[in-house]
Amino acid sequence: MLNTALQYFLGVVDTGSLTGAAQKLHVAPSAVSRMIRKLEEEHQTLLFDRHARGMVLTEAGQLLKAYARRAALESERARADIRELSQVGQKLIRISANQAFGRELLPRVIGKALAMEPTLRFELTTLQSLEINRRVREGEDDIGVSYNLSPPQGVDVQYARKMPVFAIMSPAHPLAKHKVLSLRELKDHPVALMGAGSTIRFMVDLCCMHENIKLNVALTCNNQEGIHTSCTDWGAIGFSSDLTVRGLTERGELIAVPLSNSSLHQRNCHIQTMADRHLPSSVVRFVDMLREHIEAAYDHPAWMMAAIETDTPR
Repeated sequence: MLNTALQYFLGVVDTGSLTGAAQKLHVAPSAVSRMIRKLEEEHQTLLFDRHARGMVLTEAGQLLKAYARRAALESERARADIRELSQVGQKLIRISANQAFGRELLPRVIGKALAMEPTLRFELTTLQSLEINRRVREGEDDIGVSYNLSPPQGVDVQYARKMPVFAIMSPAHPLAKHKVLSLRELKDHPVALMGAGSTIRFMVDLCCMHENIKLNVALTCNNQEGIHTSCTDWGAIGFSSDLTVRGLTERGELIAVPLSNSSLHQRNCHIQTMADRHLPSSVVRFVDMLREHIEAAYDHPAWMMAAIETDTPR
């Protein structure tokens, strides 16, 4: 299993200090200090820069951190596989995801997984795409689910699928009966947009710039639920993949209308895991279940493809 020196090293990485690592590991700070010195002597380089405010990794330390994280995960996987053979213990799967996936899609799939394997346990954190990629790349999470305009770097991409953008609105909205809409047709209606930094905001802004469209942005909000409430309560139009609002559309709370502007459909959903990691069987099964759930949602994509391929203003 993971050796003591690497455990102590990761303790300092996670807490930023010898004292914090000692408290976390329930040992004396001097023991942690000795282990860090031992590692630095073995590698003949400094692993941390010592500052008054804490310990900061050097470039060599960053390299060792990546190795230590992978070693820790392999150790955890071995223990989990042994427990799985004896049907003892619970298996924790850590997931980070964009807010759009964390609101409905992932809780639904997690529920299916728990129905099949009640001993599973999950941690789900909603973050922006860059932070999701970092956490998966560094081994803090087992699975990342994010929207990206290009493939996330430094990880293994287990699944990728283009996710077109839809206009979402109340069923009572004057535009809700349209089969397809263009962005230009929305300009006279109040719009609710995600804040800067989201891929969907970037694509809407870029499309508006290219086509010289000025939207009536009544609300900017970094919370999807706030946008959805604005759509249902006072007639705002939001933007989303239809997959991530499927529960709302199934319950009749919102309508998702395809948009004809091709430049809005460059975003992909990526399921990512740590590069070169031998994944625990429980993680593999969950990734397969998530992929199958997404694919099943698009069993009949003819109308969706028509929306992507149409780019003629009406």
